[in-house]
Amino acid sequence: MLVRCFVFIVSIAFAALVAAPAQEPIQPKLTPRIITATRQVTIFMGLERQILQAVQKKDQASLKAMLDEDFTIEIPNADPLAGEDWIASVMAKDYSLKSFTIRQMSAVDEGNFVLVNFDRVQESTLNGKSDGGEFFVVDLWKKSGDSWKLANRFVSKLSSQPSIPKAPIKPTGKQ
Repeated sequence: MLVRCFVFIVSIAFAALVAAPAQEPIQPKLTPRIITATRQVTIFMGLERQILQAVQKKDQASLKAMLDEDFTIEIPNADPLAGEDWIASVMAKDYSLKSFTIRQMSAVDEGNFVLVNFDRVQESTLNGKSDGGEFFVVDLWKKSGDSWKLANRFVSKLSSQPSIPKAPIKPTGKQ
């Protein structure tokens, strides 16, 4: 019951975030910089990569093993999609995940749950047509024994054309 309540609250917050205009007066610029990853970010970056690699390789068994039995994925303007249906859609012959990049990840540890959010840039096709772009993803991971299972995923497509920040200027030593 506590899990369902937590998921409901996260769902409402995510929906409000996606539907509402920016609440900040100025959106900060995205500038590349080197950030030392926290232990949690390192762990969940690895898990997120494993999920995406399983999708790339069409490894249904590995993907299913990483998902909680009640896994759902939610996308704006669509009904929630059950885990089995999501797995079937990404394992279908007409879907191909060609490449992906995860960036700007953060993780909030709540004990038996970790809330992870990140930008995902991907090149993919659906029915032979480009389906890639840039996505904002919020994942809720649940502790299951000694491992973590993905309990819920909230995804919003930001753009069909990913924005890639300019590389930092190399210091010349003259500044």
